[in-house]
Amino acid sequence: MSDLQITRWEDFQEIGCYWMEMLAQQRQGCNMAYSVYGGVGQKQCGVDLVPNHMAFGIVGQSKLRNVRSLPWAEIEKELVMTNEYPGPIREYIVLTTAERHTSVQDMMRFGSATYTRRQGPFQVYVCYWSDLITRDFIPEDVLLRIFPSLASLATGLASRQPRPNEYMDSLLFARSFLPQLISLSHIEWLESWDFGLGYVRSDDFDHFAELRIDLDRVLQVKAQPRLQEWLSEGRRAEMFKCLPAAENLFQRVLEFTREVVGQASTATRSGITVLAHGHSDPRAHSQITSAWRQSAQDLVQAYRQVVEGAPQS
Repeated sequence: MSDLQITRWEDFQEIGCYWMEMLAQQRQGCNMAYSVYGGVGQKQCGVDLVPNHMAFGIVGQSKLRNVRSLPWAEIEKELVMTNEYPGPIREYIVLTTAERHTSVQDMMRFGSATYTRRQGPFQVYVCYWSDLITRDFIPEDVLLRIFPSLASLATGLASRQPRPNEYMDSLLFARSFLPQLISLSHIEWLESWDFGLGYVRSDDFDHFAELRIDLDRVLQVKAQPRLQEWLSEGRRAEMFKCLPAAENLFQRVLEFTREVVGQASTATRSGITVLAHGHSDPRAHSQITSAWRQSAQDLVQAYRQVVEGAPQS
C-alpha cells in the first residue's frame, strides 16, 4: 500500500476504523465496527479508534507519519495515557504510515509487547501501512474519495461502451446463478425473522456477512477494472457476470450487512451465538431494528426483481 500516500490525519482515522474492523475479524472471527473516539480538542486517553461495543476490548491508535519513523518512546506516551481510558483493553493496536524503528523492533521481538496500566496488562501490536497488500477492506466510496487518482485509472470494462445485449445476458446468467448464491431459504429468513428482537442469529446472518466482502470487491472491479485480479478468488468471476443486472441487489446486500454490523456485536442468547445491538433505550432499539427490517425488505425486493422478474414497486 506504499503507493498510496495519506496526507490528512482525518482520512487515516477513517481508514483506521475499517482496518480495525478487518483485524477484529481476523483475530476474533466476529464482525465489529469501529469509530473514532472523541473529536478535536477532546481527551482521548491514548486511544482514538474504539469498537462500537466498548466491552470488546480491542482498541486502536492511529499515527500518521509520512516523513519519519515512529519510535517506541512515542508509542509509550500514548500507552501511559490509557490509565484514563474507561473501557477494557485486551489488545492495543497501533496503525501507522511510519517506517519501522529499531526501538519498536527491540520491544516486539516476538511480534508484540506487554504493557501494564493501572487496570491490568494488555498486548501491544504495531501494524504498518506499507505492509498491507490489499485495500479490500476499504469501501469503494471511501477509497475513491480519499484517493481520487484511483478513479482516473479505471479503464477497459468500466470505460467501454456497453454491448446492446449486455444487460439481458447478465440478467439471464443472474437468474440461473444467484439462487446458488442466495437460496430461497435465505430469502425466507429475511422475510420471516423478527428483527424487533434486537438481534440476529449468527448462523443465519453469517452467510450474508461472508458475501459482503466478495460482492464489494466485484463492484469495485466494475468501477476500477485495473483491480480485475480480485475476480480470481472464489466465485467472484461468476458474480461479476451478473452485472449490470444484479448491481442493485449486490448494493442491497452490502447495505443490509452494514446496518447490522454497524450496530451489533457478538453475544449469546439461550446458548445461541447472535449479533445483538445491546441498547436498552427503547427509542434507539426501535430506530436500529427498523433500519434492519427495512434493509432486509429492500434486499428481498431486489432479489425477487432480478431472479423472479417481480415488478418494481
